[in-house]
Amino acid sequence: MRWPLLALALMIAACTHVPSSRHLAVSNLQSLPEPKLHYLGVGGWLIHWRGEGVLLAPSFSNPGGLGIRGLPPLRVKANPQRIDTFMPPASDVKMLLVGHAHYDHLLDVPRVMHIHTPKATVYGSQTVGHILHAGNIDARRIRALGEGDIANPYLPTARGTWFYSNGQSARDGTQPQGKTPGMIRAMALRSEHAGHAFGINFIQGQYDDDLDTLPQGLFGWRLGEVTLAWLIDLLDENGKPVYRIHYQDSAASPPLGFPPLITDGKRIDVEILCAASWDQVHNYPAALLRVTRPRTLVLGHWENFFASDPRKPARTIPLQDYQGLLNQLSHYTPVIPEPFSLVPLPPPE
Repeated sequence: MRWPLLALALMIAACTHVPSSRHLAVSNLQSLPEPKLHYLGVGGWLIHWRGEGVLLAPSFSNPGGLGIRGLPPLRVKANPQRIDTFMPPASDVKMLLVGHAHYDHLLDVPRVMHIHTPKATVYGSQTVGHILHAGNIDARRIRALGEGDIANPYLPTARGTWFYSNGQSARDGTQPQGKTPGMIRAMALRSEHAGHAFGINFIQGQYDDDLDTLPQGLFGWRLGEVTLAWLIDLLDENGKPVYRIHYQDSAASPPLGFPPLITDGKRIDVEILCAASWDQVHNYPAALLRVTRPRTLVLGHWENFFASDPRKPARTIPLQDYQGLLNQLSHYTPVIPEPFSLVPLPPPE
């Protein structure tokens, strides 16, 4: 049985392609002025804004099974050299947002927090917090969110909670108390993680207690009790949003991942979609885009990250139907960035 499974795995691994052969027009912009998005690959993004920064799920180690491109690993371990080589300057980052606890979103976070983002607080699920405890992260820098902290898409008129870059929080429509809350805020939105294949998520589960050591196996990086999408506001000096960004951490069936009604009525400027496993859920991303109606649409998590070489152009995820995804985006011209390239934000409205 082992040899047929190995043959199948190698066949899947061979199904990565150059993006152009999958009808993906990939951009690779460099040296853009602020404001901009910096794509770090996989689910990772970095945004600098008025002296502060927000970071999403940095992932650089990218292990692969037997070192074979496109083949998922069974054992995973952070690669400090890769992290330090490819992590851009981020000492201004105040908020590090994590949508779920799989290794491709969380494995590199301890090193990033220790070395590259000394001012950052990480926001994520309870399981994210339990895993990061094993990474020797100061508990004061971990904000593990409970049920009451997360906006429920099945109650769209209920007010969500904004978390501000200075550590304060407040219900939407109210102002945080005390000193200036910062230039960035984020709202956690209940979402889901699409299946890996045949609609099945092969790495589920959660942790209910702090871990003493980081997981070494693929299946030890459990999904967590909740997957989060994020609404991110970049604020002016009066606390009003200049840009509103919706970040879909994983493909999800509607209405999961949808933002609630926001009292200020500002529209969403940028939608960052997760391309991976888009066809493992129903009506994604078409239903989401009918709600968010962004001015700019960006695709992330589109590229193969199993044993990928960040120094070489990215290739596609094995067996992904990119043409079907693009057909759902017919009203948009999506930006599909090469890892480590830049995406300009649209002019403020």
